[in-house]
Order: sequence, then C-alpha cells, then structure tokens
Amino acid sequence: MKKIIFLLAIILVIGCNSKTAVKKEDLHLLNGYWEISQVFFADGSSKNYKASPMVDFFKIDNLKGFRTKLQPKIGGTFNTNKDIDKVLITQKETTFTILYTNDLTQREEELLNLTQDSFTVKDTEQITYVYKRYQPIQID
Repeated sequence: MKKIIFLLAIILVIGCNSKTAVKKEDLHLLNGYWEISQVFFADGSSKNYKASPMVDFFKIDNLKGFRTKLQPKIGGTFNTNKDIDKVLITQKETTFTILYTNDLTQREEELLNLTQDSFTVKDTEQITYVYKRYQPIQID
C-alpha cells in the first residue's frame, strides 16, 4: 500500500511540475481570426466575453508577420482601421514570446498555450488573455 501511495505521489508531482510547452511546429495555428473570450487580471479578477466587437487577424510565417484588428460585419466581411502591428516571435528555451510593434508602441506577450481552437498569452503586466477561434455569426 505504501508503494502505491509513493508512486501516486511521484506521478502527481511530475504531472504538476511539467509545463505544456508550445511547439514551434504549431505556431502556424496562430494564423487566422481570433476573438478574446476571457481576461484574467493581475489582481485575481477576471472578465468573460460572450461576444467581441473586434477580431484579431494574425498572419505569421517563419516567426514573423502581422496582426490587425477587424470589426466583423453581417455577411462575413470586415471593417478595418488599417492599423497593423508587426509581429516577431522569439524563443527562449521552451517559451515563445510574441513581440508587437507599430509606429507608436512596442509590447510583448508570452505564449502560454496554443491549439487549433484557442490560445493564451500573458503580457508584462501579468494580464492573461484567452482567445478562441472566431466563428462568424450565421444568419439564415
């Protein structure tokens, strides 16, 4: 019985300490349209978004690309203000950082999680943003 408890404790410690790292070969999943679904603030509070008036569009190739904000319209088209952030993704060990630059600012976010349908980033102010893949509203 002690051996079983010891093995379970080891498995639990290993499982809790292992960090699911984003893989370089998965970074292409950032390409496309995304909307914020949740924000977790540094003070522990959070905010859920059922729908967002703006969508982020990413185009990444070889760790470089751009992001722009779009406003969805009925019929599947978008309005844009033509503001574009240049994007550079850097890797340090198993962590990827997204660096955004435009004519006015520069900021960075650590990429915490990335799947086909969602990704999560944390900025330098310890605010975590959870994105989900944008799905246009279908009106029949």
